[in-house]
Amino acid sequence: MAEFTRPELDALLRQAAEVAERAARAQQLIDAPRTPPRAPGAVSLGFIMLPPGAVAWPPRFYALLEIDGLPNSWGRIRQFLSAAGVISLLRERAKDAAPSILGRIFAGGRIEQARAAARDLQARLQDHSFQALDAEVARYLELAELADLLQSRGVRLQPGGPADHLLPAVRTAVEKTLGAPGSTFVSHDAEAQSRVLARARALAQDPHSEPALRREAERLLDALTAERADLLLRQLPVDALKTATNERLRFTGLETIGVSTVADVLATPTGRLTQVPGIGETTARRLRAAAETLRQEAVGTHSTGIGDTPTAAATALVRLLAQFDQLTALDEIQRARRRRLLAAAERIPAAGGVWDVLVGEGPEWNEFLDDIAWADIHPELLAPARPVSVSGDSWSDYLSRPAHYQALLSTLLDLQVEGGEDLAADILARIRALRLDQTHLRDLHLRGYQSFGARFALVQEKVILGDDMGLGKTVQALAAAAHLHASGQRRTLVVCPASVLRNWEREARRFTDLPVYRAHGPERGEAVRAWESEGGICLLTYDGARTTTLAAPDFVVVDEAHFIKNPATGRTRAVRALLDAARYALLLSGTPLENRVSEFATLVSFVAPELVSTGMSEMAAADFRKRIAPAYLRRNQADVLDELPERLDQTDWIDLTPADERHYAAAVEEGNFMAMRRAAMTTPGSVPAKLERIQEIVEEAAEAGRRVLIFTYFLEVLDRLEAALGARVVGRLSGQVAPATRQSLIDDLGSAPAGSVLLAQITAGGTGLNIQAASVVILVEPQVKPSIEAQAIARAHRMGQTSTVLVHRLIGDDTVDERMVEMLAGKAQLFDAYARPSESAQVDDAVDVTEGQLAEAIIRAERERLGFGA
Repeated sequence: MAEFTRPELDALLRQAAEVAERAARAQQLIDAPRTPPRAPGAVSLGFIMLPPGAVAWPPRFYALLEIDGLPNSWGRIRQFLSAAGVISLLRERAKDAAPSILGRIFAGGRIEQARAAARDLQARLQDHSFQALDAEVARYLELAELADLLQSRGVRLQPGGPADHLLPAVRTAVEKTLGAPGSTFVSHDAEAQSRVLARARALAQDPHSEPALRREAERLLDALTAERADLLLRQLPVDALKTATNERLRFTGLETIGVSTVADVLATPTGRLTQVPGIGETTARRLRAAAETLRQEAVGTHSTGIGDTPTAAATALVRLLAQFDQLTALDEIQRARRRRLLAAAERIPAAGGVWDVLVGEGPEWNEFLDDIAWADIHPELLAPARPVSVSGDSWSDYLSRPAHYQALLSTLLDLQVEGGEDLAADILARIRALRLDQTHLRDLHLRGYQSFGARFALVQEKVILGDDMGLGKTVQALAAAAHLHASGQRRTLVVCPASVLRNWEREARRFTDLPVYRAHGPERGEAVRAWESEGGICLLTYDGARTTTLAAPDFVVVDEAHFIKNPATGRTRAVRALLDAARYALLLSGTPLENRVSEFATLVSFVAPELVSTGMSEMAAADFRKRIAPAYLRRNQADVLDELPERLDQTDWIDLTPADERHYAAAVEEGNFMAMRRAAMTTPGSVPAKLERIQEIVEEAAEAGRRVLIFTYFLEVLDRLEAALGARVVGRLSGQVAPATRQSLIDDLGSAPAGSVLLAQITAGGTGLNIQAASVVILVEPQVKPSIEAQAIARAHRMGQTSTVLVHRLIGDDTVDERMVEMLAGKAQLFDAYARPSESAQVDDAVDVTEGQLAEAIIRAERERLGFGA
């Protein structure tokens, strides 16, 4: 039997030791934990940004990926480890296979065992299959060591390095970690981003900046909510506590310690309450707990409406908004950019260098890059805010134009609800990308949904705007007209009922600097020729559209578009011809399409005939709406509720008919103040313009699912309204109606169908009643005492009202109405107390003027204007 020399055995053992060493390294690979990468530094913004060092890579990540990529690699390694385990055992036994002389003497039979082990070891090491396996594993180990070296230099997510073959696996692991499968990996140089976001962070900390104003506005709104809650609790009697608890409570005797309201209960210590006979400590605690429940409910009723009470929080909020009005010079696209950049600056770390980004299918990444590039080129977008001061009485300014301030608050708080959810993505993208040119707008801060509506009309060119009543369809049309004028489309034609012609004229002159031509009456032809020559806004009635020859307009606005629902009428054919001649057209209608699908199909055919098909008028309303979405936009009050005040006030300027004017002039000549005030509603032998407008408002209310409350001072006007509105009237409240009967009439209104009307003499129905069933209030004429108007509106606009209240004030143009508005607005020195917040504001007559003073001044002014002399 062959013997091993010492050198031969040593060589054999060294070879076996090398196998054992490779086996140990292979076992380390097998034992390496399979933990996924972590990404605590990742920033998700609709795309995922990975700044340098954002990902924590597990040890041997590259090595494991490398071996994973080789076929049957782990199976071969395990096979090698099994063979190597036998070799290691044989190596230990073979150590004595070449003993010294003394070893031979004393070893005995162990030598033969060692020599047998050495021979077995030698055979295994020389086996070709094992040698191939050993060589294969050695190559795996070399690849793993190289992968470790590459990982020590940084794991890459972009190509261009020696580990590119691992890139797909690395990216897959990252996608799985971040939950972003199917992402596109891009490399991003963050230098410009770092500059822009540094400016954004500085702006966010600027005490004069918009973010700072937003934070303060939110604080003031919370304070305003608390003030309103306190006011409500001071109005609630203690009996109201019954609604807040199931416990039986005792209230008798509380008045003896001055407790009569819920607010009193909260302000009175438990020990004081227990001084009332019959109220022990348990009952006192229950009373206070119930009062606290009501307080929490009141505070939880959060509103963005500023209201009409000059509390500390309300006046501070208005003053802050006046400051914001001086700062806000950005259009909607710029404002959206800045808002996104400020949000990004809060989350993206301040670091430059090259970043990795995982981009999905959405537009957010390209939008972000565009925002960064824009802001880098236009540093004024994130320039430090300049300190501004507000001079004058901002509260009076707010009272004169509350919608402007509510729109400012909506913008500041970023309550930009748009609507248009049924629109296709490409149309939405084009609408949002359009910059509305506001060069020719003035004193108009558009709300988010209003800007969207104007841009919808411009992008789609011919559309129907069907917003709920009170949401500002007129200003959206004017904004679109101003944009077109700035772009060279200078002829805007407005076709509307005669009853709102004067209102359009005033709105157009107030909110734009465009020339406005009133093509009505004997000077109609001259107005049309001037409009055709100079451009601007031409106002025309439906009858005027039928009888007037016009040059082709660039933009046609059709107000109360249901007037052209019948294709067979002459006025419909005339308006249709104008629509066909214009490139842009906007039909305005507050009638929900669900009410008259067939009529809407006709209107749609005027602006987008390609959307109309045979039988579509029989479609379900939801399917119909989706079909016509490219040409029809409607937002209900619920859609934009956060952007609206609790009450929407609208002044309807009424252009008197010739018969109205003659009847009014007779009252002026007579010098009868009361006859002058009611003249515009009592014209004999014809329908007064005011009455025609009231009928239109009632019809709109019916379509919108609302009920109407109409106030007038005069019984004669109540008679005229009752006769004209007929079956819509559920009752009339006047001094002649017994108090017990009044509530039954109010109950009747609550159960009456939409469009129902409750008539009320303002001195009888303006106080002491809750009429929340009505959400449209019409004031037929202005009142001598403004507090009476406020009390009347408060009948519907109060706790328990679930709808935004629409208030229409009807003002006859160039009449006693207009003179009263001017004098009672605080602009005449005699009555300036009306506009000033008063210490005695809770006293109804504190800001009223005497009727004698007012009547004398107005009669004198009107007689002079109409040429009757003193």
